[in-house]
Amino acid sequence: MTGSKRVLVLGGTNFDIIVQAEKFPEEHEKVRGSECAALPGGSAANTALGLARQGCDVRLVSAVGDDALGRFCLDDLRAGGVGTALMRVDTAVRTSMAIVISSGTGKRMMTFPGADRDLAFAAVTEADVRDVDHVHIVGEPTAALGRVVGLARRAGRSISIEWNGRDMSPLAEGPGLNLMNADEAGRLPEARPGDVGVTARRYARQLSGDVILTLGAYGALWALSSGEVVREPTAAVEPVDRTGGGDAFNAGVIAGWLLGEPPSACLRRGLDAALHVITKIGAHP
Repeated sequence: MTGSKRVLVLGGTNFDIIVQAEKFPEEHEKVRGSECAALPGGSAANTALGLARQGCDVRLVSAVGDDALGRFCLDDLRAGGVGTALMRVDTAVRTSMAIVISSGTGKRMMTFPGADRDLAFAAVTEADVRDVDHVHIVGEPTAALGRVVGLARRAGRSISIEWNGRDMSPLAEGPGLNLMNADEAGRLPEARPGDVGVTARRYARQLSGDVILTLGAYGALWALSSGEVVREPTAAVEPVDRTGGGDAFNAGVIAGWLLGEPPSACLRRGLDAALHVITKIGAHP
């Protein structure tokens, strides 16, 4: 799309096996699933596809194995409009995988590491970063990711970080978007028990960057570094599978923010994108 915002996304690409069931099995219990899907996934890959659907020009930095699952993932990304020139194909290690048991209202996940994405991050150049408007990262706060964040800040590019249950403070200091869900925020070292709004404001102030939380059925909130908090409700739906809902939300928020929309409109855009995903199985259309 001519004039579209250019986004560099760094993080994981998986092949997912998603099983839908009414409840999670107990010890030695066999539970019959209602549906099963095997399809590409991974938080960064999902967000990259979501950003492409939002009209952004997206390049993904990640890694897959030189195997059938890796090729399937790459084909899916390209078909969805995501640039894969910066993807690493590892000839010695398989593609990462995840197994998800989804009950609609919740999920349990096991992940299996594969191709080393840090080697893909380490190959990102200053020119790669200067060629985009925005950098979005997902993953552990490693030195390889930290180097890319440093390149982005020196180049004056905006940054967003998916915390994904980790304390990403070492990479998050400075202007930008910090994205997480309410459960993740509640487990942070300086969380205010029972009050995610206070926690979001506290971290926004400490980081000098905005903190955005998804609140499940209660919508989402945006804590600005100035201290203001914006809340946006969401529609009541019966979720089918929550896999990738947060990634779709992130894509909508980032796309709206890059277009200069106010926080309430960005949250609405993200929530609508998430609703599209969680009312079916799997994060991809």
